[in-house]
Amino acid sequence: MLVRVLIAALLVPTLTAWGEAPTWPVSGPMPDRPVSVREQSYAPVNAGAKSYRPVEPMPWGDINRRVAPKQPDAKPNSQGHDAH
Repeated sequence: MLVRVLIAALLVPTLTAWGEAPTWPVSGPMPDRPVSVREQSYAPVNAGAKSYRPVEPMPWGDINRRVAPKQPDAKPNSQGHDAH
């Protein structure tokens, strides 16, 4: 067992250095050479966000007309009241 470990310890460093060493990095451009990249465009962080800042309140009559249910067009009776 000890012999196998010694053989492996001697052979591994010699076999890894065998032949021509690959150029670094194996794939991709060299780190010291400039690479062309597309220009970054600026986009603000809050682009497309909805603003929830306080606004002046609307008159209460406008709000009531907006939220009230739509009334059917009914003609009032002779006494001036709506028909039930």
